[in-house]
Amino acid sequence: MSGDVRPAERPAGLRRWLPSDLDDPLLRSAYALMLNAGAGAVIGLGYWTVTARVFDEKDVGVGMAILAAMRFLAAITSFGFVGTVARFVPQAGRRTGRFVATVYLAGAGLSVAACLVFLLTLTSWGETYSLLSGWTAGVIFTVMVIVWSVCTLQDVVLTALRKAPWVPVANLVFWVVRFGVLAACAFALASASGVAVSWAVFLAWIAPGLLVALCLNTIVFRRLIPEHSRLTAANTLPPTRQIGRFLAGDYAGSIFTLLFNYGVPVLVAAQVTQEMNAYYGLTITLGAMLEMLSYTMASSLTVEGAFDSARLAENCRRALRRTFLILTPLVVAAAALAPVGLLLFGEGYAENATDLMRLIALAALPRAVVELYLGALRALRRPGTIVFVQFVMAALAIGGAQLLLPVYGITGVGMAIFGSQTITALAVLPGLRRIATGRSRGPEPARLHPPDHPDRVEP
Repeated sequence: MSGDVRPAERPAGLRRWLPSDLDDPLLRSAYALMLNAGAGAVIGLGYWTVTARVFDEKDVGVGMAILAAMRFLAAITSFGFVGTVARFVPQAGRRTGRFVATVYLAGAGLSVAACLVFLLTLTSWGETYSLLSGWTAGVIFTVMVIVWSVCTLQDVVLTALRKAPWVPVANLVFWVVRFGVLAACAFALASASGVAVSWAVFLAWIAPGLLVALCLNTIVFRRLIPEHSRLTAANTLPPTRQIGRFLAGDYAGSIFTLLFNYGVPVLVAAQVTQEMNAYYGLTITLGAMLEMLSYTMASSLTVEGAFDSARLAENCRRALRRTFLILTPLVVAAAALAPVGLLLFGEGYAENATDLMRLIALAALPRAVVELYLGALRALRRPGTIVFVQFVMAALAIGGAQLLLPVYGITGVGMAIFGSQTITALAVLPGLRRIATGRSRGPEPARLHPPDHPDRVEP
């Protein structure tokens, strides 16, 4: 054993614990992404509070429905590449720039195709989505879907490049610009209602992403990728067939997760009143901020598993400890303070969405187990198991939502989400335990960086 002290072996205590974590690529990347999620949650709370207070509930409901459709279409066309980016960018070496550009172009092309299908079948999605009819609305919506597709991928690219500290910086800029656009819309449309306000709710949230994506990806392709390519020049991508098999399995599994995460809000928007969709959509958006904490740790686990698969079990144990140490008090606070917190948005939100908020918050704990298991499976290149787990979780959530929504309203959807995530977490616990104890091995050990690689970054 080498003479250096690993992070997990250092003495306890806040002063030594945090610096030792920041020396570890797994935890440093995860903390950077968690900081991004936490800052986004705080700023997002303020953003949606202003939105709910300034605009009518019906207009917010329509805007949230369009946002749900945009997220869904961007997700099914880009999120499937996330696991592949996290798994293979560390190995791309001198081909990193071409690999990332190919993924961006593929995501954008699929986004256009998905938007065409959605817009051509608009009459099947209910009256709420009639706002998107017409060429002008369709083109604007399609461009925004492409923008969100790139925004979805760029955070994962930064994580895979071990440059995750850039993510909270970029997203802080994103939120500041969002607030500026929202304030301008609120001032210009103070006495308006209807179509203009619904478009304002949608565009204020996503349009600033175009500016952020252009600026950030200029830095990525001109500075960060060349640096990564130079430091990992000896690494080579696996054969295209191997990448294709991984992508096919991971993409197929991601479709099920995306139907769960983004398809359910679209189905709800098509079946409830616009006011009720405002209550549901805003609550789900807040709950997703808790889930992002475990997803970011899972992404970091996949990346570090690609860099050094020999330490996957150790990294998995640390990821589990840190995730639940951070997530559990936040979940307890969100569940306990749900009625008070929702009053920030208005009495209607607190009256109709308190139980939903509690269920979504509690569901974040079993979801963390599932996401960390999936992150480890990606490092182990087991797409078949990934597909199965994601299929089961999606089937339980969508089936449960369809059964419970007519009976219990939006609270029934929360019951379905909590139930599906709990059942799936219990099912994957034995497999996660095997990985965390080192009894589940990948195809081959890998250590892509030399041991003395200076792995510090400054945004």
